Amino acid sequence: MKAVKRSEHLIDPEIRGIIDEMGSMSLTPENYLEVREQMKSFFSSNVKERYDIEREEVWIDNIFDDSKVRLVITKPKNKPEQLYPFIYSMHGGGMIVGSPELDNKTHAFLAHHYHFIGVSVDYRLAPEFSQPAQLHDCYSGIKWCIDHAKELNIDTQKVAVAGESAGSGLAGGLALFIRDRQEFNIHHLRLSLPMLDDRTAIKEAHPFNGEYFFNHAIHYFGWKSVLNQEPGTDGVLAYYSPARAKTFKGLPSTYLCVGSIELFADETLDFAKRLMYDGVLTELHVYPGYHHLGLTVPNAFHSKKDADNSLNALLRALNIHN
Repeated sequence: MKAVKRSEHLIDPEIRGIIDEMGSMSLTPENYLEVREQMKSFFSSNVKERYDIEREEVWIDNIFDDSKVRLVITKPKNKPEQLYPFIYSMHGGGMIVGSPELDNKTHAFLAHHYHFIGVSVDYRLAPEFSQPAQLHDCYSGIKWCIDHAKELNIDTQKVAVAGESAGSGLAGGLALFIRDRQEFNIHHLRLSLPMLDDRTAIKEAHPFNGEYFFNHAIHYFGWKSVLNQEPGTDGVLAYYSPARAKTFKGLPSTYLCVGSIELFADETLDFAKRLMYDGVLTELHVYPGYHHLGLTVPNAFHSKKDADNSLNALLRALNIHN
């Protein structure tokens, strides 16, 4: 007999179908390599057919060690040589799975309609690699883009950093690292469904949240793997778990969105409150009845609203007229 989940009555009816479509999602030390392969089916491979864009990949030197970092670059096709706004993204996947190709659709849309240069970084994944490998990969990638802004046609006065799920945790940590190193500036931070606080992995389970698609077990596995130590213990840097930062002063305008029944709801609310307390221009959306994959249902009401909300926040922050 199928167990009834405590939050089942809270799910928005428009996104119920994805539960049956996706089945019971798990990510464990035993199956993560298999899940990595399965996720390739989620990549948007047909974006060139839908959008007038060009795509290329480059391998750059990591400035912290002797490794290489792969960057996937999306840019508008056949446009005049001028400076364009820049969005730099980190993909989701619990720090364990995923690929920069998960950002294909978002970057293609922005390149086609608003002439963005979009770059997604292929950061090293846990458990094979733990922090600071991910931070170093992400920083090396954006630093290379800024250093090569002229040849990439990037406007360094219109720079956004974005992430989804685990990628939001990396984006938040990267934003803090950029703020503290003071080598260049960013002007907007987009944190979607953000995995921001390793300490959530050891808290008592929420009575309703986190039952669908990204649960406590996956969360614990991701944080323990990427930190290479027990989550919630002392000594974890804010660059790895951004909710641990002592202050958010100096961060750019920040957009956050989360579902009301997903695991990250509480930490997102807390993060937003602290941003506002530290004088950061903050926009927060909590979508009622949405689990972790709710926003992937393209025609659902709140999915469409978030597409509009996040786009408008990005354009306003970078002073781009729609």
